[in-house]
Amino acid sequence: MKSKTFLTLAICAVAASLFAGCSTQKTRSGRNNSVLGGLFVYNSGSYQPVGPNTIDIDGTKYLGRVNPSGTQVSAVWGLVTFTDY
Repeated sequence: MKSKTFLTLAICAVAASLFAGCSTQKTRSGRNNSVLGGLFVYNSGSYQPVGPNTIDIDGTKYLGRVNPSGTQVSAVWGLVTFTDY
């Protein structure tokens, strides 16, 4: 009985996060921001500093990029952030 209840709650949580909304916004500076229910956030041309409450993965260190694009991708509501700058 408990496993059935847990499975139902898990399915409802996944459905709520996936169907919460998906939007693409164009800012005044011409950057594109894409949001998938807060689960994934993609910011192009964003050179903003990463907050202290996130795990920062710096793409220029790990991938050795010479030309950073300024892309910032946050996953799991900002828990993990990949930056390319």
